[in-house]
Formats: sequence, structure tokens, C-alpha cells
Amino acid sequence: MKIYPTCKTMCATCPYRDDSPYKHFRQDLTDSALSEGSRVCHSTGSNNLINRRTGKKPRYCRGARDVQIRFFHAIGFLEEPTDAAWAKKLKEMGMLK
Repeated sequence: MKIYPTCKTMCATCPYRDDSPYKHFRQDLTDSALSEGSRVCHSTGSNNLINRRTGKKPRYCRGARDVQIRFFHAIGFLEEPTDAAWAKKLKEMGMLK
């Protein structure tokens, strides 16, 4: 499994921004982030529908990661809703060195 860094902030057109032209994708992205795994930001990488090839290295979507972190904290899987708690859990699970 490939693990990418997560964007530090939401990109200018992140579907999780209320003013995003892509906000109509938010529910599908949320469903996918909670059932399939982390989502690559549409402003990075080359495997997306909006920007076919960005020339940037892939990064995980900040908006989708925030959804994951809040959800996993709410169900007690993460100690707190932070990137640090996420990284700690990945290390505990042997997914991150």
C-alpha cells in the first residue's frame, strides 16, 4: 500500500470548501474515504477526473482526511482528532515506520 503525505490545508477548489465548484462530489468522496481509503487530492497526482495530469506529486486530500480523523475519533479508534493521532495509529498497526 502506497502512503502519500496529506495536504497541509485544503486546496483552493477542495470539494470540502463551501464555495468549491466541486462541492457536489463531497458526499461520494466522504463515502469513499470512510469505506475504501484515503483520497488523493484532485490538485495533485494524475489519477483523477478533474485535472488529468497535474505534474505534482500525489498528496492526500486535506478535506477527506479531516472527515476520516473526525469519524475515527468519534468511534474511539483515534485518541484525538489530529494528524498526530492518525500517524500514531498507523505506526501501531505497522503501516508507517
